[in-house]
Amino acid sequence: MTSAEPVSPPATARGRRTRSALLQAGRELFEECGFSAVGIDAVAQRAGVSHGTFYTWFDSKEALLREIVTGVAAEIFAATSIGARLPPAAAYARIEAANRSFLRAVTRYSRILRVLDSQADVREDFRELRLEIRESFVRRGMEGLVRMQELGLADPLLPPRATASALGAMVESFAHLWQDPVEGLDEAEAVDVLTRLWAGAIGLAPSAWPS
Repeated sequence: MTSAEPVSPPATARGRRTRSALLQAGRELFEECGFSAVGIDAVAQRAGVSHGTFYTWFDSKEALLREIVTGVAAEIFAATSIGARLPPAAAYARIEAANRSFLRAVTRYSRILRVLDSQADVREDFRELRLEIRESFVRRGMEGLVRMQELGLADPLLPPRATASALGAMVESFAHLWQDPVEGLDEAEAVDVLTRLWAGAIGLAPSAWPS
């Protein structure tokens, strides 16, 4: 299944407000009711616009969900980008900061991410979208691992892609599960567990571990 052609960004402030209102209304309704139960009329009513106005910006509610999820994924990616905040040599601290940021971001966006998962299980286009989102995180993990290998901080024999994919899957799955009260871990404990597992898995040099 192919995705629709993207709509050009609004040229006016009014257009930007209308489009933003539709995105916000769609997200609220999808989170509250689930994707299948929400109709375009409900989104338009929540946004305070006409049914026809919806189609000025989105050709379907699937296109609306795609735009919402794409925006959320970009926010999570930005929130978990450590960048220049810590030097590459501070490997353990970088892993720890990334894990903490990811747990917080997934908690914040958990409801809309569950909507994506529900659709990815039954629709090929949303399955592909979920894979595209994961790919951006895997690639960043690969780049980080390669830098640490070049610095002599990580096991040089580890294949970057397979390692980044496996560790990313661990963190993603745990991020969804740890919020369950049954897990009994607070944020500090969860971050500590994830970071120790990640650092151990890549063979992080002993000198890079906290004393």
